[in-house]
Amino acid sequence: MSALTVAAQLLGLSAGLVAGVFLAFSDFVMPGLKEAGPGAGSEAMRGLNRTVYNSVFLILLKAIAPLALALMVIVFFLGRNDMAMWLGLGAVSHILFVMLVTLSRNVPMNTRLQSLAGEAPGSEAYWPDYVARWTGWNHVRTVGAAFTCLCFMLAAIA
Repeated sequence: MSALTVAAQLLGLSAGLVAGVFLAFSDFVMPGLKEAGPGAGSEAMRGLNRTVYNSVFLILLKAIAPLALALMVIVFFLGRNDMAMWLGLGAVSHILFVMLVTLSRNVPMNTRLQSLAGEAPGSEAYWPDYVARWTGWNHVRTVGAAFTCLCFMLAAIA
């Protein structure tokens, strides 16, 4: 097995782990927080949003696209065009459906939730809308990360 294949597999594993975290949030974390109610649920989510900044998850999330693009350039110049195509498609998927959605949808909602900490006016009223919209966009991220994983695994066998 070549180092290029192993690198593509590691990218696929990384994207799969990211997809798994997103799936966990869509499947049971957000429904559990919703069940906890506006006060406890929003406070727990604010805690999750603070702790994500020191997580392995965030390292993977940020590293996938640049590593995939770098590997894509290498394999392209080595004449591995099929592998390059799958790596490029995976990187684009990650950028559009994971990173862009995260930065343009989920993060602004998290920022607003943080600003409503404690007994701020509108905190309880925002919670049901936050859960519904945040989870909806998280579904997009889950599918995007799973597709990214698939692309990288197809690159590994190309």
